[in-house]
Amino acid sequence: MEIGKKQRDPKKSLSRQVVDSIEEMIMERKLGPGDVLPTEIQISEELQVSKSSVREAIKMLEALGVVEIRRGLCTVISKNPEQGYMNVMLSHFYLNSGNEEDLQNFRYIIESAYTTYAIHQIDAGIKAVVICGTTGESATMSDCEKLELFREKLRNGTLEAEDDILFHGQILQATHNSFMISLGNALNELFRRSIAIAIRDNPEVALHDHESIYQAIVNRDPVAAEKVIAASARQWAASFKIQDAVAESTL
Repeated sequence: MEIGKKQRDPKKSLSRQVVDSIEEMIMERKLGPGDVLPTEIQISEELQVSKSSVREAIKMLEALGVVEIRRGLCTVISKNPEQGYMNVMLSHFYLNSGNEEDLQNFRYIIESAYTTYAIHQIDAGIKAVVICGTTGESATMSDCEKLELFREKLRNGTLEAEDDILFHGQILQATHNSFMISLGNALNELFRRSIAIAIRDNPEVALHDHESIYQAIVNRDPVAAEKVIAASARQWAASFKIQDAVAESTL
């Protein structure tokens, strides 16, 4: 795998080629989350490149969420790949001038896609969602129990963004698709603040949306789920105006 013995790609920087080689190394050695990456010296010697090139490549992999650098100790394969999605999406939000409608459509497309896919997984015979404890998974809180907890928190005035994120996280897990789960979880974390504002200002709407989405999943009705998600996305996108107004008022 020595880069020094390969014909280098003139269109790619050396550090980018080192990134590709390290990713190849990770796959070949079947390294998983928490596993330790070889040291900079070991990688440098194996790839026949300088340690500075390796160091730069590892920093790039850290930004992408592939590895975690533990200062003074070692570099490990990341247990939180969602951070890479978040880093990329944050840079786009800062650099692009997308409007409220763009965000609304973006969330609608992603959320309706993974919810619809979760429904199809159930239709395919996969126990994708725990419905009222009927799957026998006693260690897992069922979806109807989570909704009841949602109602209780609404009554007590203790409803928060985490409750919304957990609900959608359950649907993501139902897809059994690691890419969807990582992307969806990253989106939820990225929009945590606006989700909190939407729940604070319209908690009854949030509960209604959750109950409607849950019922659509139970009924295996992706069309109904998409309608609810579209309305929910509109309500959520409006919270960005409130968020921006609050930010401006503090300047």
